[in-house]
Amino acid sequence: MNNGRIKYLKPSFITAIITCCLLVYGFALANPLIKSFNIPSQYGTIKESFNSSGVKQDLKPLIIHIQDAHCNYEAQKNMAGLLDHLVKEYNLKLIMVEGGSGDVTLSPLRGYADRQSRVEVADRYLKEGRISGEEYLDIISDYPLQLYGIEDQELYNAHIASFQQIDLFREIGAKELHGLSMVIEGLKPFIYSEDLRQLEEKKAEYENQALPLVEYCRYLGYMASKEAVNLDGYPHLSAFCDVARLEGEINFEQVEFQRDAFIKELARFLSEKEIQNLITMTQALKAKMIVPERYYSFLRDAGEAKINLENQYPQLYSYIQYINTSKDVDASVLLKEISTLEGQVEDVLSSTPDQKRFSEITKSIQILSRALNLELTPEDYEYFQVHKNQLNTSSWIAFLTENCNKYNLNIQPSSAKVVDENFQQLEEFYKIGKKREEAFIKNMGNKINGSDEKLAVLITGGFHTTGIARMLKESGYSYEIVTPVITEKSDPGVYFSVLRNEGSRMFDELAADDSE
Repeated sequence: MNNGRIKYLKPSFITAIITCCLLVYGFALANPLIKSFNIPSQYGTIKESFNSSGVKQDLKPLIIHIQDAHCNYEAQKNMAGLLDHLVKEYNLKLIMVEGGSGDVTLSPLRGYADRQSRVEVADRYLKEGRISGEEYLDIISDYPLQLYGIEDQELYNAHIASFQQIDLFREIGAKELHGLSMVIEGLKPFIYSEDLRQLEEKKAEYENQALPLVEYCRYLGYMASKEAVNLDGYPHLSAFCDVARLEGEINFEQVEFQRDAFIKELARFLSEKEIQNLITMTQALKAKMIVPERYYSFLRDAGEAKINLENQYPQLYSYIQYINTSKDVDASVLLKEISTLEGQVEDVLSSTPDQKRFSEITKSIQILSRALNLELTPEDYEYFQVHKNQLNTSSWIAFLTENCNKYNLNIQPSSAKVVDENFQQLEEFYKIGKKREEAFIKNMGNKINGSDEKLAVLITGGFHTTGIARMLKESGYSYEIVTPVITEKSDPGVYFSVLRNEGSRMFDELAADDSE
């Protein structure tokens, strides 16, 4: 369309053109952390988005980093559904995974049995944790997928060997820590205040997914205000609460209606050049060349001197506030702020030396228990590293014994001797895990360099998310971090069985079906 014809277009026609573009984009921003990528909500949630501004960004594929909940059947089925969606909507072909090196595609198994047999066998293996969601899809579908392992084999073998050492004492260590937990539960009513007990309960509900993230953030904010804790150092948590509040107040259907009406009114005030700019910006949004906050801020600024946006289009005004605040929330930083604020609130509520010492021991038992079960989060690992000198259980016994006697509890605390003796082995396991992350990024880069992929998937356990996100940013990749929907907890025993390499081989079963 040449510039000479723009001036003859009526505002209603201009609005129709712009609306047409916007309808393709829609309103996929109900989650404040979603920027420009969309997935079906029944399969997963986008936890973090990052749009690289690097010069060579257009030469690199968008990385969809999926947090793998190992051996959780529900999560794996949802991951398979998510990957199926990415194949259909984004032409996904390359899936890069931990746990293997080089080509680990399972599509050759398709030739050993018909689809129905493959589905039956693959589903059973998925329930047993013997295969993962991407492998399940690769076996049952006809998609031209490539599964590519990004491990450094030497590091991976060292990690498995480290697990095998931990596995020798894990159950005994867990029983010893459970004994200490029982002592803590017995002493808690005597040492903790009501506010401290409530903080513990809320934290446990949040960690068990019984309390939504936003509700927990609001609770921490309330307790911080109550105890005069300055929240200026928690900008991401404050922004997240603001976004959640705005989201609850917004009617997204009304936003769309008011946006179209606003554009129609705005077009009457614009010059030919400004109209062309508006159309260009709308097309850029549709093509995902600009992020939504830039587009809607452009609309707001274009009409600032001409239209009272807040009074005439209040839902659109709130939506613009919403998406501009959303960009200030970094999921990884938010989680760190939550952990820090927890500690600060707990520290303020712990008004006596005994309460402070008791809180430290309680936290330490939780960290050691999760470490033994291979369940440390990145935030847990950071605490593990910073406070490792406090994680010796024998150093707690005098304090616990003294308080048991003080409150007439018929309990004799004893240390988790096996954990103390093997603490270095636990630490080594997680150190190797962090080293593997560097290999992931290096091998991923080697695989996709020079390829024409516009989008690729990277699947690793959630423990690696923080390190991988940091390295993806440093390497100039845009990414989306996605967590499959999970409503039920995993059975740790299944995961440990897989790590021990227990069970039969699917190849043998499919080959047997084929021979019949």
